[in-house]
Amino acid sequence: MRFEGKTAVITGGANGIGAGCTRRLAQEGANIMIADIDDAGATALIAELDDAAGTVHYTKTDVTKRDAVQALFDATIEAFGAVDILVNNAAYVHKDGAIANFLEYTDEAWEITLGVNLSGLFYCSQIAARLMAKRGQGGVIINMSSGGATRAHRHMFGYDTTKGGIEAATRAMALDLAHLNIRANIVVPGSTKVDNGTVVSGNPIPPSETIPLPRQGTPEDVAGAVAFLASDDASYITGSRIYVDGGMDAQLRTPSVDFRYDFSKFT
Repeated sequence: MRFEGKTAVITGGANGIGAGCTRRLAQEGANIMIADIDDAGATALIAELDDAAGTVHYTKTDVTKRDAVQALFDATIEAFGAVDILVNNAAYVHKDGAIANFLEYTDEAWEITLGVNLSGLFYCSQIAARLMAKRGQGGVIINMSSGGATRAHRHMFGYDTTKGGIEAATRAMALDLAHLNIRANIVVPGSTKVDNGTVVSGNPIPPSETIPLPRQGTPEDVAGAVAFLASDDASYITGSRIYVDGGMDAQLRTPSVDFRYDFSKFT
C-alpha cells in the first residue's frame, strides 16, 4: 500500500507495459487515470482491477494534441483531486511505415512518431508538472525509453531518435524541476513480451540466444522498476535510468556469437 492516497496518470496504460504499471500501482493503493485510445482494452482492464486497492478510471486521449492532454488532466483532477505520478508510457513503434530503412522512411511516419513519443511526453509532463508545482507537494515523472536511445536498431530511425530525445528531455526536466521536489527518471525496458506485441523480424531469434538472462521480460518486470521510482524509496533519485533488460545493455556481443559455457557441472 505504498501509494495509498496517491494518483497516477499512465499514458498507454490499457495494454502491455502500461497495463502492467496500471496493475502494480493500483494493487499498491494508487488511484489511476488510464490515458489511451483503446476503449475496449481500458474497459477490460478496469473490470479486471475492480477489486484493486486503488480506483481506476479511463480517459480516451490522443497525446499528440495539447487540448486532449489538458482534458485528460482536468478529468483526473475532477476524479481524484491531484496528480502525484505521471508515467509516460505511450509510444509509437511498429505501425504504418515506422519500420523501414532510413532511405525509405516517410514524412508521415516521422511526424506521428515525433507526435506520440516526444510531443505527447512534453504536453503530459508540462501540464502534470504545473499541477504538481501548484500543489506544492512534489511529484514523480517516469518516462519509458529503450535501448534504441543509446544503441541503434536497424530500420527504426524515428523510434530510436525519439527515445534518445526522451532521455535528454528527462535529464533537462530533472534539473528544472528538482527545486520543486518533482523527480524525473527513465525506465529502459529490453525485449518485453506483451499481448499486443509485434515481431519486427520475420525470423526472430529465441531470447535464449540474445539475452543474458535467457528469457523475455514481462510487463510486471518493468512495473516493478516503475513502482520503485514512484515510491519514497527513490526520493533521492532524479535524472537517472534503470535498465530492465535482462542484461542486454551490459553485453558487448550476444550469446549466439560469443563463447558458450557449460553450466551443467554446477547444476
